[in-house]
Amino acid sequence: MSEPGPEVMARFVGAENVERGRDYLEQLDPELHRYIIDFVYGEVYAGDALDAKTRALCTVAMLASLDQQLQLGVYVQAARRQGATEEELREVLRQVAVYAGFPNAWNGLATMKAALERFDDA
Repeated sequence: MSEPGPEVMARFVGAENVERGRDYLEQLDPELHRYIIDFVYGEVYAGDALDAKTRALCTVAMLASLDQQLQLGVYVQAARRQGATEEELREVLRQVAVYAGFPNAWNGLATMKAALERFDDA
């Protein structure tokens, strides 16, 4: 189940973003950086009970529900890297409206649109 956190992180956020993400997290808090790399990516995201696309779509739903727009943009792109379509992302965000409110879904859709434009331009 467990595999190196940086490898799993690369699959979700893109190999080109791992070093920048590691530097950013290391500057914020080295211990939090270790938790995220070792636990979040190396244990949770490396699990095999959910496929990577489902895991990314679940993360999109949770981040949108919590109105965490910065991380939501990252995980919209992660979901696309895992094969999620724009329509699947939209459907997840419509579901957010039911359980977390229309403002969170609206914000999520706006973030999704901007994240996909950056992703498609890359």
